[in-house]
Amino acid sequence: MNIINVNNLKKSYGTNNVLKGLNFQAKEGEVIGVIGKNGAGKSTFLEILMTIKQYDAGTVVLFNEELHSLSTARMEQIRQQISVVLQPTQFYKTLKVEELLKLFKSYYKSPLDIKTIIEDFKLTPHRKTYFDKLSGGWKQIVSLAIAFLSQPKLLILDEPTTGLDPHMRNILWSYITDYNNRTGGTVILTTHNMDEIELYCDKVMLINNGVNEQFDTTESILASGYKSINDFYLTKVSI
Repeated sequence: MNIINVNNLKKSYGTNNVLKGLNFQAKEGEVIGVIGKNGAGKSTFLEILMTIKQYDAGTVVLFNEELHSLSTARMEQIRQQISVVLQPTQFYKTLKVEELLKLFKSYYKSPLDIKTIIEDFKLTPHRKTYFDKLSGGWKQIVSLAIAFLSQPKLLILDEPTTGLDPHMRNILWSYITDYNNRTGGTVILTTHNMDEIELYCDKVMLINNGVNEQFDTTESILASGYKSINDFYLTKVSI
């Protein structure tokens, strides 16, 4: 079942046509990577899915509802089913990890137990650490833990592993894939690390010149003769 259907999506900033007719679909449980050069429109596309940016034309259907037709109250209900982790992430510098989790638990009215979240994300050694004092990797893991508190149907990650060493990248991805396996939630992410697309994503969409130049499973792309997703990417963007 598709939880997202995007058809002929267009978005401009003045005379700059960023999205020129993009099409996209996502099913429950899929992990989809969105790739493209800087300025290709990846962040704009994600911001539209987050419901924080308006679009000029086309249709965007989330959870079987077209966004342009929603009331303010219904839009807020849709947003409650979406969690986002951005890069870089900043939270209140004067709060400790456990305090942050409790704060966002109250925002989300989450039934999840904070102690369980701390254990699941291996945050016990850091629970009394001020967020601002954490390394970049642990900040992203705390951000992911906060995102999970709302038990989202859709998790959007904007370059979640930027600046992380291979060890922390591996830890972060283990939590993302565990979320996906346990909940059947859908994950959409942008990244410049093509090995992550190849290792963890079911599908990949390449945005080039404002449209989805290719949208397919990673297996199909590799089976078509490319040595790797990185090889596919470099071949396409160099045209």
